[in-house]
Amino acid sequence: MFRLNSVFLHINNSLMLKQKILILFFIILAIAGFPHGHINIDSIFFNPSYFQLRLDSLYLGQFRQALKGHEQENSQMLAGALPGLRSLTESDITKQVGEMSSVIHVGYNPKVREFIDVLLFKKPEASCLLLTLADHYVPLFQSIFDKYDIPHELAYLPSVISAFDPGASSMYGSSGIWNLMYISGKLYKLEINSMVDERKNYEKSTDAAARQFKDFFAIYQDWTLALTAYIVGPAVVNKAIRRANGKKDFWSLYPYLPAETRDYLPAYVAMTYFVNYHNQLNLKPLQADLPFSTDTVCIWKELHLRQVSKVLDIPINILRELNPQYKHDILPAGPKMCILKLPVSYGDKFRLHKDSIFNFKDSVIMATRQSTITFPSATYVPYEPKTISGKNQVYHMVRSGETLGAIAAKYHVTITDLKSWNHLKSNLLRIGQQLLVFTTQKAVYHPSAKK
Repeated sequence: MFRLNSVFLHINNSLMLKQKILILFFIILAIAGFPHGHINIDSIFFNPSYFQLRLDSLYLGQFRQALKGHEQENSQMLAGALPGLRSLTESDITKQVGEMSSVIHVGYNPKVREFIDVLLFKKPEASCLLLTLADHYVPLFQSIFDKYDIPHELAYLPSVISAFDPGASSMYGSSGIWNLMYISGKLYKLEINSMVDERKNYEKSTDAAARQFKDFFAIYQDWTLALTAYIVGPAVVNKAIRRANGKKDFWSLYPYLPAETRDYLPAYVAMTYFVNYHNQLNLKPLQADLPFSTDTVCIWKELHLRQVSKVLDIPINILRELNPQYKHDILPAGPKMCILKLPVSYGDKFRLHKDSIFNFKDSVIMATRQSTITFPSATYVPYEPKTISGKNQVYHMVRSGETLGAIAAKYHVTITDLKSWNHLKSNLLRIGQQLLVFTTQKAVYHPSAKK
């Protein structure tokens, strides 16, 4: 018996040591950051504070220019909603959430209330921008969901997992508007290679997400568990059910789900509440100049987005936003057809000037093609302008806690511009990183040479 107790004691000490090492590992990561981006506690855990930062980035950075021409009408709408927001009580919200008809049974508690507070009271302007994006994307998502008999309300999930950004990516390897992992993308037959990532094509990724929802519902026969499995993985859900002694309601499983992702469901419930009741609160989608109306062109030959940009005089950033699945701005040659999305007024122009577009070449395109032939694994480096008329070229050194959205707002530029000028594939930053900025402001930091 003494020997058996000694064995158990040894095992227990060993497990405790591993746990301490793991905790220390995450603390070091939080302080030092990963090589590809600075990491703080908000980037490890999805929580109300991080959700608020994401909405800030959306409103102040990514869509700042699109909202600029409609500031007065949007401000008037928000001002008109303030009296109703101020009169909203806890009992009102509790009653409204209880009356919602939903296949997702999470219910209302202080955690859900935290996310409702962000949407209604802390960032109502950004929440209304989410409604603007939802008005465009959700009908398309729901039409695809109809093919697989998926509840329409799940079409609002991207509002919290990606803020409706087809080009979104995370440090965990997920990508696209539906935050699909690489394995999930390959399982549902999406093309993912060195040139193309169809997880960032919102039509094909939505179809893959719908099939995954259907498969998870077939396993659990419950949409709440199916949605939980979509976010954290079915193996994690099964383990949580075992640890909760067979209980399957969300809040019984909550303590056993990964801390970094489990709050997506409370946030989703809060967004569902906002979608259901925003009209009663006089909150409406923001007015914005967004390139939602598009035309599509079928491409069989290799094409560089820069060729289209130069010949048709379309800003390269707009082409990238409409075609985020092409990793290096290149639509690869057949045998598979590629789809090019253009602003709606440019479809006919493309067809008219097709020969000129394919024949257009400059030093960047030629260098890219040459390197592709000589070095098949070479990475394309996008064109970087040396000067922009009327603006200063400066470098900004990233400090602790700074985000792309905050930096973009500081210099009155967009997040898309910052990413383009610095060849960034995600919004992650690291302390000490130097960012090239073209701004009308004077330099606050300008090294003698860019590292």
